[in-house]
Amino acid sequence: MSSYGPAAPVIFYDQSSSDKGHKTFDDLHLPQKPVGFSAYPLADRLDDDTIDYPSTRPQRARSRGISERTMVIVLTLIAAFTKLYRIGRRDNVSWDEAHFGKFGAYYLNRTFYHDVHPPLAKMLVGFSELLAGHNGTFDFKGGHTYPAYVNYRFMRVFNALFGIALTPMAYITFRQLRLPMRFAAMAALFVTFDNAICVMSRFILLDAPLLGFTALALTMLACFYRQRSQPFSPLWWRYLLLTGVALGLVLSSKWIGLFAVALVGLYTIAELYEMFCNMHMPVNTYVRHWTARILALIVIPLFVYMLTFMMHFSVLNRYHGSANFMPMGFQVRLRGNPLGRQPYDIHTGSYVRLHSHDSGTGYLHSHEHKYPVGSQRQQITGYGYADPNNFWAIDRRMVAGSFNTAEDIDMAAAPIEGAIQDGDLVSMRHNSTSAYLYSESRFTAPMSSKYHEVSAVSVNSTEAKHPNIMWVVEVVNPEKRMKDGRIHPLGTPIRLRNAVSGCLLLSTGERLDKDWGWGQSEIACEKGGKPDEEHLWTIERHVNKNMKSTNLGQHMSSSFLRDFAVLNRQMWLTNNALIPDHDKHNVLESDPLTWPFMVYPMRMVGWDDRSIKYLEVGNPLLWWGSAVVCLVFPLQVLYWLACWKRGTLGNRWRGGELREYLEGALMLWGGWALHYLPFFLMGRVTYLHHYLPALYFGILFLVYQIYFVSSWYLNERSIRKVLYGSITLVAFVFWWFSPLTYGWDKPIKQLKGMQWASSWPVYEDRFEL
Repeated sequence: MSSYGPAAPVIFYDQSSSDKGHKTFDDLHLPQKPVGFSAYPLADRLDDDTIDYPSTRPQRARSRGISERTMVIVLTLIAAFTKLYRIGRRDNVSWDEAHFGKFGAYYLNRTFYHDVHPPLAKMLVGFSELLAGHNGTFDFKGGHTYPAYVNYRFMRVFNALFGIALTPMAYITFRQLRLPMRFAAMAALFVTFDNAICVMSRFILLDAPLLGFTALALTMLACFYRQRSQPFSPLWWRYLLLTGVALGLVLSSKWIGLFAVALVGLYTIAELYEMFCNMHMPVNTYVRHWTARILALIVIPLFVYMLTFMMHFSVLNRYHGSANFMPMGFQVRLRGNPLGRQPYDIHTGSYVRLHSHDSGTGYLHSHEHKYPVGSQRQQITGYGYADPNNFWAIDRRMVAGSFNTAEDIDMAAAPIEGAIQDGDLVSMRHNSTSAYLYSESRFTAPMSSKYHEVSAVSVNSTEAKHPNIMWVVEVVNPEKRMKDGRIHPLGTPIRLRNAVSGCLLLSTGERLDKDWGWGQSEIACEKGGKPDEEHLWTIERHVNKNMKSTNLGQHMSSSFLRDFAVLNRQMWLTNNALIPDHDKHNVLESDPLTWPFMVYPMRMVGWDDRSIKYLEVGNPLLWWGSAVVCLVFPLQVLYWLACWKRGTLGNRWRGGELREYLEGALMLWGGWALHYLPFFLMGRVTYLHHYLPALYFGILFLVYQIYFVSSWYLNERSIRKVLYGSITLVAFVFWWFSPLTYGWDKPIKQLKGMQWASSWPVYEDRFEL
């Protein structure tokens, strides 16, 4: 019986064995362990103690007769066949190819567009279209047949490469987590034989790049995990930096990539905390670890993310109406921008179109319809589209400094000719209805009672003789080249303050009732509030036939950081606006609660008898199996903690094997949880394909559990039966559902045995509208 002494610091070494003279994947990436050394030494074990692992320890044996390289090549070829088989069979624009194919074409014709996702994956779609010889003229309308000059097959193959790459990355990840080749191959094949991942990799979509970069981040993290025994070595730096690059790539494809960032972040926090508790580690070494991780896991991902937007702005230099939320300095730089040439000074009698700085409000707007409450006068709203009812005639009524209170205003005085300046008193007359912009404190806004109502009164009405139609112009942070005290189009943001009540015109952020306000933005007047973005307006369009137009671009400046911040804010707001309509059921939408057990697979295309039909249905064995192990794992950990507390955990693990198992398990299970559970907190509309990144982690965790449980409780012969039986069964189910993965062109009733759950929309969709 061995004696015991103080615990040694944790050091991580390769525990695998390898044949002499033959380099394995592990040999290329890890230092060899000293004799008798464990990755996680037993507490209080002396250095000269040997470690006799029990028979239940997972074996590290290398598969006989097959090299790592050969295994990776064979698995990749299998994946390539499953992803590329009959990939061009349907020659119509299918499902979201209508969106992302069009976005890719925008990069070819260099036209600016707006979307809720970061640009990297869409730039890759554009790159595939460039390689395919597309000229950017096809508009990818849903259901339309691809013309002969659009090589859609090549575009789909390019996209499928990311789905193919999942297979070797799953294999490498498992090898880095110390699983033997055969179970690493099992993980790779399970990922290959999921029908949902397969079908989503076969079209021009963003899901395959997202999955590919998510898997890359996990693989690099696993590789870095294996280099912990050699901090600051070349391989350690390589995988740490590549982990940061992978995080930048996945984050630049979709914001779901933040969940991968969170996974790596939590792992890093745990690692740094463990180092902090290591009293043998010098302070300067600990600081170096912090510095390295800040550089690799914060600075590099942010740099990659910002670089993709820099490329996005550089390529897209043609104007499109979707750019109207961008800073004016950015808009005037776009070719074909209709706002670039306008009269420079705003004069009495000019017609202006005011755009709110509050995103989503649009233009100051009015129409003949009345409020059903309050004053019941003509409505003032915010409208998001160009319309003749957005134009207002602006008149200079008093010069700045010539009045202090409403009593000083001479309502009978004629408008003053000349340029309007900061502090001047003006009236705003609606072009289409000849009504003045008006506000009084007697009435509250129809949706926001804490604000004053803003309305429009006819020029011939009694109210038109009141000073409530007067507004003080306040210039706020103009462009440097426009700081001359006057107001100009695009470059001088203004506030409008009512001359009587002193309230500021603003967009409240609320929507008017659909029945009488058509869901347009509420405009009101706030007294005493702190001036903010919602109070700011920019004269976006200026029309005055008596004045010459000039190039406003020479007066405007642009900043990448400002443009980057504005675009990301708008992406956030647009994403949050994608809320489900609970008044009706959308056959494409699904709730996160239904995802793990695949309650509602999704029809990707039309379902008539003569069309080629695709169903986003996964391999039920993998979805249901991964759901079970992921949901049970927390209970498993709680059970072990209870056993450990009671001293009944037993002697199954030695040499830190339990910790080794838990670290790998938490990496995979944590990836599943982080990519799935946050969707319950989101208010936006959700779809089944949002679960695919979590599914990837879930499938890997399923194999991880199969391996360890079978190694703990089964002999070698039974382990082989579990291994080969599981692979065979999963492959068979993949083949069974393959007609819906590769396209079924006959009446669906002829395809028997596909309805494994009553809610599946295979033969009929009870929710179809």
